[in-house]
Amino acid sequence: MIHYFQSTQTGAPQLNGLPSLISVLSACLVNGFNLRTLTSITRNGTIGTVSADAGHGFRDNDVVWIAGANQSAYNGAKRIRAVSTNSFQFDVTGDPQTPASGTLSAKLAPLDWELVFSAASKAVYRSKDLTSSKLLLRIDETPLAGDVNYGRGTTSCVAQMWEVLTDIDNGSGKSGCYWRKSSLQTADTRPWILVGDSKRFWFCVAWGGGYPNRYVPYFFGDFSSFKPGDTYRCLLSGIHELGYSYQDPAYTQWLDSVFSVGQAVGETGIRLPRDYSLLGGTTNAAYVCGVGSGGVGMGATGLVYPNPADNGIYVMPLLIQERVGPSLRGRLPGLLTPLHSIAAPAPTILPGFVLDGSPRDLLIVGATQGSGAGRLAFDLTGPWE
Repeated sequence: MIHYFQSTQTGAPQLNGLPSLISVLSACLVNGFNLRTLTSITRNGTIGTVSADAGHGFRDNDVVWIAGANQSAYNGAKRIRAVSTNSFQFDVTGDPQTPASGTLSAKLAPLDWELVFSAASKAVYRSKDLTSSKLLLRIDETPLAGDVNYGRGTTSCVAQMWEVLTDIDNGSGKSGCYWRKSSLQTADTRPWILVGDSKRFWFCVAWGGGYPNRYVPYFFGDFSSFKPGDTYRCLLSGIHELGYSYQDPAYTQWLDSVFSVGQAVGETGIRLPRDYSLLGGTTNAAYVCGVGSGGVGMGATGLVYPNPADNGIYVMPLLIQERVGPSLRGRLPGLLTPLHSIAAPAPTILPGFVLDGSPRDLLIVGATQGSGAGRLAFDLTGPWE
């Protein structure tokens, strides 16, 4: 089940240039947010209708965690629809009593990850999904030494992927990069988006104050590997070197660029714990597909929008290519590359988008490349396997 969170939602924690990222990730991955008391839940056949307080803040297609009903069929993660000012609906299985009894509540459902370790300005997260790789994400918001104008201080944090952690600071199999939060070391908020499921997520931040719709995409979690029995099918992406970031999010070392298959690529900030041999240490990777030679910003290819021949919108899936070989390691989950700059500079959902013969909802997000013409396309329907 794909979840979509945004900083503009009711009750969402805010991100800024101070320690704040852990609060955002804990809300989306572990705890949920926007807890509301419900007035009632009634059922008509397989449709449950919830009455809530006015301004509850939930949106169509949100995944909401309902709790407190004495009838278990009403509880749990529910995809909601028909949202109005003080009500929404969801599907109910079985034949539970109506109306529901109990002390009823709802909140935005988290991705169902766990907080493995936590300390001052540090946190370690891991998927609870039994089929996941079980690698760990460690976030450290301790101030970074160096020039704040280049993303140091508390404007960026260290993001690490670990194979094993025995406590919050010690373990083995470490890969690292940076996740920048803001261009300023202040409490000025920055827009963010998180899209994910029980095994992986994309976290996008428009960290440049002068560029509110240019989102930088960070990633952590599992991908579908081409390597049989790949126990290291996990990827971390972030900024490789903060010295190149300046104030403009376009300097992100190709996190929203696509390279042609087989092209040699330098450091990108996209990390795998091990190469396809599953031996040794971390290796660098890039996102590739057949969009042409060289690196091309997602959605900034120059192809006319919409496509003149059929008035269509075209996107392509992406592959993960590791530096060794180079070798194609697997499919990049959730993110598609538009082949033109879709007219949606702010986050916009395109419903009913037909992909491989099945209807999908695509979230179109402004990217950093092409002087603002770049676009990211996230599959909100899934599954991402």
